Amino acid sequence: MLARQFFRENALLALGYFLLLQLALVPAILFWPDFRENIPTLTKLVPFVTLQRVMEAIEKGAFWPYFCMQHFFKGCSLFGLAAAAIIGSGLIAREPDQGTAEFLLSRPVTRRRILLTRWAVGGAFVTVPIFLSSLGGLLISPLVDESLPLGPILIGSAYMSLFILMLFTFTVWMSAGFDHQMRAGTILIGFMLLQFSFYIMKVLNRYSLFYPVDVDHLLPIESGAFPWFWSGIFLGVTAVFLGLAVRRFEKRDF
Repeated sequence: MLARQFFRENALLALGYFLLLQLALVPAILFWPDFRENIPTLTKLVPFVTLQRVMEAIEKGAFWPYFCMQHFFKGCSLFGLAAAAIIGSGLIAREPDQGTAEFLLSRPVTRRRILLTRWAVGGAFVTVPIFLSSLGGLLISPLVDESLPLGPILIGSAYMSLFILMLFTFTVWMSAGFDHQMRAGTILIGFMLLQFSFYIMKVLNRYSLFYPVDVDHLLPIESGAFPWFWSGIFLGVTAVFLGLAVRRFEKRDF
């Protein structure tokens, strides 16, 4: 009942998220031949050192670094951030905002179960589209005479899913204490914009949340290497904020 209701309320958002990921990836892949021919010129035009490194990696490694930049780093980070903000922000805060908190809590289920059920459904909504759109890229790549290996595609999707799930859970923790359903999402987006400004600055690059999901960390995945260190951090932070969200919701007085 709880899962079905939350699914119905957010299914269209998840579908839109998937379509955005896929529609952004298709022209990016089709543009690859033109991009490949102009890499030296484009590299000189890139103003930031961090992005110049990305261009150099593409020049050396060809299609896989390009795919990582366009889909994982740009597409999943951008649209995944938006999905985490929108779906996570209203997970609990929507109830007091719309005056339905008493009705939700009148059901014979614990607050812990309510939050964890919604978190599980929301987590699927922000991660499954990453896998589906990545597989779509695998099917489209032969159109430009390129191929993507299935294993690295799945590994990269899993890695980016852990990153987005962490952001989603952080938003859920904020939502558990807010009365306005979009406040948590607004804070997340503002915070991540600040993090991106850190990323493009050479001095602060390593202190940005975008650093562990940039092309440098995604490149080794092609050879089957899984980024265990950062994945463990993403999972650990997710577990901490999920526990804090449950505790915050259980103690909250509506």
